[in-house]
Amino acid sequence: MFISKSNLLLLCSLLLFILSSCGVADDGIITAKDVIKQDSEADIIQINGFIYSNMTELEWFQERKEKLIKHTLLGETQKQSTSSFGFKDWTATKLPVGTKIYSASENGLELDILIVEVDDKVFYYMKFLEG
Repeated sequence: MFISKSNLLLLCSLLLFILSSCGVADDGIITAKDVIKQDSEADIIQINGFIYSNMTELEWFQERKEKLIKHTLLGETQKQSTSSFGFKDWTATKLPVGTKIYSASENGLELDILIVEVDDKVFYYMKFLEG
């Protein structure tokens, strides 16, 4: 499966953050500023202080996403921004304002994955690990 340049860059950035815990702000929590600095085209959302990244098209995620189900409605996007300044909870870089965000579960267990539906398309966002 084809991986877009921005998804590949985002995945590389994630690996870089994991491998080098140095330089990550806020006690090791990856921030929107960290992600946007590495990839200005990143497709992310912030919820409860954590950044989630769109993993829908990544090859290694294809089999896993088929096992996930929508669990709980968490809320809706409140702001769309590509600027890290003022990026706060319920802000997304690509998702339209008002997009419903659901938690995902697998075998009855909630995961650090979000399920988002936009225009009859389903997208999956995974929580960034701490640095």
